[in-house]
Amino acid sequence: MTHTPAPTRVADDEGRRCHRDATMSRPVALCHAHGIEVATAIVPELLREHLAAALRGGATAPTARAELVATVRAATVDDLLKGVHDSIVYFIANGGRVKIGYTTNLKSRLGSLALRNDAVLLALHGGPELERALHSHFAEHRNGNTEWFELAPAIFRFIAAQHPQPVASRRASATRPRQRGHADPLFERARALGRPASLRTLQRELGIGQKRAQRLQRLTRGD
Repeated sequence: MTHTPAPTRVADDEGRRCHRDATMSRPVALCHAHGIEVATAIVPELLREHLAAALRGGATAPTARAELVATVRAATVDDLLKGVHDSIVYFIANGGRVKIGYTTNLKSRLGSLALRNDAVLLALHGGPELERALHSHFAEHRNGNTEWFELAPAIFRFIAAQHPQPVASRRASATRPRQRGHADPLFERARALGRPASLRTLQRELGIGQKRAQRLQRLTRGD
């Protein structure tokens, strides 16, 4: 018969080796009494530390993220396309989606995505923290665990609020009835596809007929 020796207890009773049988062997051998003594000494302190960390995170993180999103500053895209620059967060459109990420070389990032300069809908001064805040802010429109988001109305409104309407668009708006410019709910999505988008692209990406695609194409061109 094979004899399995009892694990050596590591606790003391006033300087003498504990003589009671060990009821636990991992991570250390302790009898029931010393196991309770260790738990009552350590667990409350651990619980207090974790509780304090949870309260700090729960109370401040969402507020900090919301404040970061509310105080963003737009950057001039043309200036960023000259080469390496300070960190910015970009909104880059491709089809019916928009990529929200950060970079220090927007020109290179567009090249890696094989997209044109006019795919950039917005650039904001900021880095990884702002990117995470925006990902959280628009989480319901996110495609899985990627940096791509649906071009939802909430994202359009956010983009539009960050910078004034381009001069060319303002001039075109002044020469036609106001309702023609933005009455069509697909107008912003058509603009996000890149200007001027082909009729085939508009029909495919927006799921519309030829006549409506022609109308949107004229609007995005400023005709």
